[in-house]
Amino acid sequence: MASQSPDTGTDTAAMLAAAGIEVTDEGKARARRRLDDARARWTPELDAAAREQLGLPARAA
Repeated sequence: MASQSPDTGTDTAAMLAAAGIEVTDEGKARARRRLDDARARWTPELDAAAREQLGLPARAA
């Protein structure tokens, strides 16, 4: 199933292909694994430190 860009409504894979970027099932699976790994390492403390560094207000609990 192709994902749609919320901004343009276009197929993401088609948009990348038009820019010369090949999208494969293997590449999509690898990207999903990397995102899952990053999400697993993210903690509330990291979120608070990032928000402070960026000058954003703290999140409400």
